[in-house]
Amino acid sequence: MIETKTEYRKTICPLDCPDSCGLVASVKNGKVVALNGDRDHPFTRGVICRKMKGYPARVHSKDRILFPMQRTGKKGEGRFQRISWDQAFATLCERLSSTVEQFGGESILPFAYAGNMGVVNRFAGYPLFHKLGTTQLDETICSTAAKAGWRAHCGDVPGTAPEVAEEAELIIIWGSNTRVTNMHFWPYVARARKKGAQLVVIDPYRNETAASADLHLKIEPGGDAALALGLLRKLMATGDLDYDFINTRTEGFNSLRDHLENNSDNVFAAGCGIDEGQMEGLAGRLRKTQRIYLRLGIGMTRNSRAAVNIRAITSLAAALGLFDGGRGRGVLLTSAAFSGDQSRLTWPSLATKPGRRFNMVQLGNCLQTADPPIRMMFVYNANPLSTTPDGSLVRRALADDKLFTVVHEQVMTPTARYADLLLPATTFLENRDLYTSYGHFYLGFVDAVIPPLAEAKSNFTFFQELAQKLKFDDQPFQQSLDERLYSYLETLSGLPPAVRQEGIPYGKAIRSTTGLPHTPQFAGDGPRYSFLQTTEPALPQTACLAAAGEFDDADYLARYPFKLITPPHRYLLNSTFGEQYDDYVGEVLIHPLDAISYDIEESEFLTLFNGRGWTRRKAKISDATRRGLLVAEGIFWEQQQRPAGINDLTSQKITDMGGGGTFHESRVALMKSR
Repeated sequence: MIETKTEYRKTICPLDCPDSCGLVASVKNGKVVALNGDRDHPFTRGVICRKMKGYPARVHSKDRILFPMQRTGKKGEGRFQRISWDQAFATLCERLSSTVEQFGGESILPFAYAGNMGVVNRFAGYPLFHKLGTTQLDETICSTAAKAGWRAHCGDVPGTAPEVAEEAELIIIWGSNTRVTNMHFWPYVARARKKGAQLVVIDPYRNETAASADLHLKIEPGGDAALALGLLRKLMATGDLDYDFINTRTEGFNSLRDHLENNSDNVFAAGCGIDEGQMEGLAGRLRKTQRIYLRLGIGMTRNSRAAVNIRAITSLAAALGLFDGGRGRGVLLTSAAFSGDQSRLTWPSLATKPGRRFNMVQLGNCLQTADPPIRMMFVYNANPLSTTPDGSLVRRALADDKLFTVVHEQVMTPTARYADLLLPATTFLENRDLYTSYGHFYLGFVDAVIPPLAEAKSNFTFFQELAQKLKFDDQPFQQSLDERLYSYLETLSGLPPAVRQEGIPYGKAIRSTTGLPHTPQFAGDGPRYSFLQTTEPALPQTACLAAAGEFDDADYLARYPFKLITPPHRYLLNSTFGEQYDDYVGEVLIHPLDAISYDIEESEFLTLFNGRGWTRRKAKISDATRRGLLVAEGIFWEQQQRPAGINDLTSQKITDMGGGGTFHESRVALMKSR
């Protein structure tokens, strides 16, 4: 082989992360030999996480799925034989046609989420499934509760640009392990601190971000609303609110004031699990600081009080006037930088009637109890056996021979082991697509860095070819990727006019016209912040104290004495990269006093269990957690010899708004593993 020189090609990380990093791939002899941060990207600035640094090894791994395969062993064994794409399409067409004819389109269930965040490839299967009249899943598993809480009071107003934090005097990171899950926000924090800013972290355990803070408040899981409202009450009592902003740019404050006055400081302190002195200490910092920036995380919304937590914190922010666009002042949950007409990607008009819908958080119930039952399941952009709650229920359903499962995947995930038909998917480095972000205000258009390896197909190519094999000739099935993409771009808000006219150059970060620094989020003749929500008539109008679900359930408490939360791990992004930790079960943080009570030693293997299932973890004894609270970071994959993951313990119960998952609200017991 004649060795060629290394070429450098720009691309964008496709994973479900707020940073949506600009990347530069080093390509030599058709192989990606390195992946680095794009120095020209205003948010990435040349730095990327260790996970993506190692991504080229995943692309060219011996374990990569590169050819269509059909199952030969029992479901879950992961035994397959290679077939051709012609055979795969023939099987798919026959199975789809017979399933629709015998049981109807609703007996088919697609399951996809954000394994690839490219706007075309993420939604590539939707047109076909609308055409087939399948059951649809509501995509609620991650951020819908947070967004519902924000919209209840803020409407469609975007978050504050992250660079504003650099000018703040007080930065509060609330419910986010930012150094792990939003690492490119951290440099703004570091630069602000060099100029004298203080960092407060509010989180139930001392994670990497909390360990770096000037003050860490080790809050009770789900007690965020109680803390926000308690702070508001203290500031209201001393007159330290921005009444000019309240009177001119908000509505409904008097109703919230009544709720605050009808409760005492100790009620709010008890609700958030910190003492009144700590609450007063933070209130004092808020009183004497004007330039305050709040970075809110999704972590606080993975419990039964999800939306009310966001509602209460935005109420605190509005009462402090942090939405006024002032220097170093603001609130960021998600950027909401670009929005377009998603129907240009999903084509719901192809459906002949409204389809049956299920919440994806309740996949186990859907597969076990749907009537008519689910007979065929399509999985792409997702690993539901590892990531959906009540995993043992999902596992039993996937093992049922009555369910025919198609998985379009890159590597042998736990879900893929249960496939009847396993099809090779491209990685983002083999795709052309458009990427936006929910953590910053840039988008980018990228081409494939290398051609698809072997017989791998992108989501878009696979579903377009399948539709054509099924003889569907509707307009969306005739589109090229660029035609679908540019149709969507026509509707995209936030795109600069010059870019709209001249087109988006490959690899260049394009700044949104919304969310510019120092732009008031509620100003002029625009919308006002409302302390009252009217979207859910059955819920309280103002943010208020609310009881927990499973954590406060007396029946669960009697059987399962520990609270469990399952935050992200530095090595993983949701369940992606789990194949790299094949022999690793993960750790569980347990407070030293709890370890003494249960005679547990460091690194001892423990079995965590409840009425839904069990899993094993290695004990890490630490005062980083609260007494009675177990912290199990990361969705490490279950294996055949260890057929249970952390989500075997989590519940299908949903959040107060938005239908989100309650992953951080499970009660468990533990015992030493035999």
